[in-house]
Amino acid sequence: MLAWHWWLIAALLLLLLELLGTGFFAFAFGLAALAAMVVAWLDVGVTWQWFTFALAAALLAPLLKRLFRRFAPSQRTSFLAGENRRQQGEIVQLASGDFRLKLEGDLFMVRSASGATLTVGDRVEIRRFDGITAIID
Repeated sequence: MLAWHWWLIAALLLLLLELLGTGFFAFAFGLAALAAMVVAWLDVGVTWQWFTFALAAALLAPLLKRLFRRFAPSQRTSFLAGENRRQQGEIVQLASGDFRLKLEGDLFMVRSASGATLTVGDRVEIRRFDGITAIID
């Protein structure tokens, strides 16, 4: 197997690892491995391949993180776990028919503590969270 094959395999594995939510670091390393693959494909020595990988990773990781924070900022203004203040959200319905609670731009599973029927568009007060499910009423 040629060196560029190994870099391609490493790149694909790192890009797949990004799906686990590593905050763009695995993505940056995957792109860096692709850069090293190109250098290996040009039949350059192993030292230059690793140098290209390290340089590309050092440049891409902070750049991608900065771009992500700039263009995809979180809409969340508070931490939900352990909060004492009351929060209100809106009941929305997905195309699948499932109900969700929309809070600060994010959707959460929702359950009524009293078993009341959920109605789309209702503003409800969140009693607490049970894992990732908002308990209302």
